[in-house]
Amino acid sequence: MMNTVKFRLLILLCCGLIACSKKKDPVVEPTKPPQTNLEGIDVKLGMNLVGIITDAKTKQPLKGVAVSDGYSVVQTDEKGVYQLSRASNARFVHYVIPAIAKVQMKDGLPDFYVKIDKQQAIFRQDFALEMLENGIEKDFTLYAIADPQVRTNTDLGRFQKESMVDINNSAKTHSNVYGLMLGDIIYDAPSLLQPMKTSVKSDHIKLFPVIGNHDHLQTTNNDFDAMMGYEDVFGPVNYSFDRGNAHIVVMDDVLYTGQQNYTAGFTEQQIKWLRDDLKFVDKDKLLILAVHIPLRNGSSVARLKDAQALMSEFKEVHVMSGHTHYNENVLVSANTYEHVHGAACGAWWTGTINADGTPNGYGVYQISDKTISNWYYKSTNFDKSYQIRMYPAFSFGDLSGYVTANVWNVDEAWKVEFFENGVETGDMSRMEDYDKAAYQFFKGLGKAEPATPNTSTTWFRRPDHIFHYRPQNASAQYMVKATDRFGNVYQQTQMISGLSAFLNY
Repeated sequence: MMNTVKFRLLILLCCGLIACSKKKDPVVEPTKPPQTNLEGIDVKLGMNLVGIITDAKTKQPLKGVAVSDGYSVVQTDEKGVYQLSRASNARFVHYVIPAIAKVQMKDGLPDFYVKIDKQQAIFRQDFALEMLENGIEKDFTLYAIADPQVRTNTDLGRFQKESMVDINNSAKTHSNVYGLMLGDIIYDAPSLLQPMKTSVKSDHIKLFPVIGNHDHLQTTNNDFDAMMGYEDVFGPVNYSFDRGNAHIVVMDDVLYTGQQNYTAGFTEQQIKWLRDDLKFVDKDKLLILAVHIPLRNGSSVARLKDAQALMSEFKEVHVMSGHTHYNENVLVSANTYEHVHGAACGAWWTGTINADGTPNGYGVYQISDKTISNWYYKSTNFDKSYQIRMYPAFSFGDLSGYVTANVWNVDEAWKVEFFENGVETGDMSRMEDYDKAAYQFFKGLGKAEPATPNTSTTWFRRPDHIFHYRPQNASAQYMVKATDRFGNVYQQTQMISGLSAFLNY
């Protein structure tokens, strides 16, 4: 009996020891996936998005090219191989166009991405890059085009005949020309996405798109699904590319909740992607961030501090945005400058001006090495020297005799002076006010006026780039002279006294 009990206890003890040893042993995983080699790629465990990047001419592998699925970023190894464990929601694989490579084009847009086939357990996409013949383009020109916002075929026609014709003519005067379409490419009109893609085909400028709030589909309340229509035509919404000594990042900063409801900012995943992207970038490079909604709103932008912390590591940062239909330049911090661009469509194609009186147009930035060496706002159908609109005293309701000037691209470094009969008589005073003719123009269209004179609305915007001066000689010939931060001098002697300048061309 005792021997039987001891035997049973011994059996139980052994079973307990075996059970304990199984809990302590690590789980043994397969060392390789089912496919261990895909024509030269030794696929690592867990990797299901792979490929090789080569020089299209020499067929040699390119090391150090960053590749992303929009959620994480890796670099190619010495064999030109990249491997990613793709995110479940990833729709594209795209590479960061290196400064040594050309921007290759397909169907009118930069060709640097491919849609992922999720039916494949391991998706392979190779890329062959064409190299620049003369090395990196240390000097290049970047155009910033905000809010084409076409809603009808009539709007589309105006964009083609006015905006794109002017952009192409302007781009002909520069070399190495690229551009950013800063969102709201359409105005809640998905059927116009493809026509707009066709409209931006150009032999003179290569345009990179940014998604805006009106580019989201209105039929869903899910931000991820609302982007699908845009992505099917224009590709990924978070990506980057290099030109010269500049790293340019494009991000979706519209947190869409459906039916034209949205807030501004980034998701935690986007901040992670941005951190991944920037970790491969020399912090001495010029950093340009392209978004749709301005970031200078501060606390109202979700996770802005996270993005700013990452950008603060760079010496010079420029944020390019649109959305507002007015022009504004803001020095956000010691190293960060934001350019809020007037819309290409102006005030929704009603005429040829924005809500603040800025003409329909776009920004032009000349990059030299690691800095922006010059920039200006190019008004559609005007020479680039057109930077000032001047109104005579006692016009548009003015009872005090002030000459008014709208200097729409001004910033704190500009100097605006007033001349009478060729003699400088003083500096003009900068203030926040309505553009006189813009106010009258929108009022004539029957738009709702502000409840109080000092209130800005969608149509009646009070910008801070209005200048006033009371002349000393009522019969003198007047001139406004504006000198920008680069020493460029702009002059205006013609007065605007009517509204004909703001009708359709």
